[in-house]
Amino acid sequence: MSHFSQKSPKNDHVIIKNMEKEAKKSGSTKSSTRVGKYVVIGAALAVFNFAVYTLLAQLLFKNNDWLWLDSAIACAATAILAYILHSKITWKERPVSKRGVAMFFLWNGILAFAISPFFTWVFGLIKPLYGFVFDVSAMIHLPFDYSFVESTGIFILTTVVIMILNYLFYDRLVFGGQKSSKK
Repeated sequence: MSHFSQKSPKNDHVIIKNMEKEAKKSGSTKSSTRVGKYVVIGAALAVFNFAVYTLLAQLLFKNNDWLWLDSAIACAATAILAYILHSKITWKERPVSKRGVAMFFLWNGILAFAISPFFTWVFGLIKPLYGFVFDVSAMIHLPFDYSFVESTGIFILTTVVIMILNYLFYDRLVFGGQKSSKK
């Protein structure tokens, strides 16, 4: 007689069911819902950021020498709104900690003054792409000049990369604490 017991298909079924229950408890089924909420909120935040930046540029910072301050103010306002929305909607089942708040604003500071300008510079280098998009838009008679196509392309590409980095950082380090018992 062997010292090893044979597994029966019935035992495998029980193990799989237990694993599914644990996955549900850990929130893995909520991750796709969380990503959806994050994308919707992120898109709204991008529009908010763009609107604040544009409004300030038109009303207060008409001289291009001060656009860096305009960008910093828009970024700060967007970061505050982002924290509120993500803590109340995207990661609402996770408790907020002082460490998470500090990590959020530290990350957003680094993002505003180092990471975002770096990606803006990198995406500014792909001028042939913007030339192609401008040519296509001209062929279909859209009223965009090259400068608009280029700046909008850089903004969109940078925003997509930043949204991906933010999600990973927020999920693991900002809102990565233990889940609360709230439902």
